[in-house]
Formats: sequence, structure tokens, C-alpha cells
Amino acid sequence: MKGDCVAGFELNSGERVFADTQKFTLQGSKVKFPVRCRCVVTDQRFVYFDMGKMAPLHFQLGFLLSMMAKGKPVSFPLHNLKLSRGHYARNKRTLSIATEDGKEVLLDNFDKSLEWVKNALTQNGVGLTQTGEEEWRVAL
Repeated sequence: MKGDCVAGFELNSGERVFADTQKFTLQGSKVKFPVRCRCVVTDQRFVYFDMGKMAPLHFQLGFLLSMMAKGKPVSFPLHNLKLSRGHYARNKRTLSIATEDGKEVLLDNFDKSLEWVKNALTQNGVGLTQTGEEEWRVAL
């Protein structure tokens, strides 16, 4: 094994977990649905669990589906990760976490999600550099 296994994904050797919690994300291909999934911030990456085609069912079946399907872990490297106000349809209250190559996840509740990520990073010596009015980059 590559490192410690933390329920669904493996940590790289020497990787430390800064924060691990459940957050609402907007998931789906063409139409996005709110899905409560696990989000993890480590010293190397941001990880969320993608429900894929199960996202529309997750909202309707809720607790039952969350017990059976955990989702596939999707990792974004922490280096140069961009945080900004996200938009989906008329919803402007999301936090967009995006990589340089355009991969993105939207977390619900901009203020609370941004505060969670900021606290997880700053408490562990990683800073955020503000690059715009509502835009930050992770500074390792």
C-alpha cells in the first residue's frame, strides 16, 4: 500500500490530513444536483467524492443511498488551486474550487465553505493569496 487508507482513498506517503468533513457539492453532468459528500484537505491536495450518475438519485434517496454509495474520490493538487465565487444557473452562493487545467467543483454556501478551507489551510501553515475581489490562490 502507498500510505494510510482513509475510508475510500489512500494517502500518499508523508501526506497529512488538514480537514475532513461532509459538505454539499453540486454534482452531475449537464444538470447539477446538491449532493452531500466527503471533502478532504491535505497538505498536497483537495479531495471530494464524486457520485457520477448517482448524483440525481442521491438527492432523492438521501440517507439510504449515502449509506450504500460513497462515490469516487477526485483529487485536485493543492499547488496553485484557485478558490472563487462560483456560479451555477442563478445560484451565486457557491464556492468554486478549480485547478489550472479547468477542473472544478462547486461547494454550497460560499462564506462557510471559504471559511472552512481558509481555516484548514492557515492552521497548518499554508496561505491563501488574494488575486481578485472574490478570488484566491493557494500559496504553498
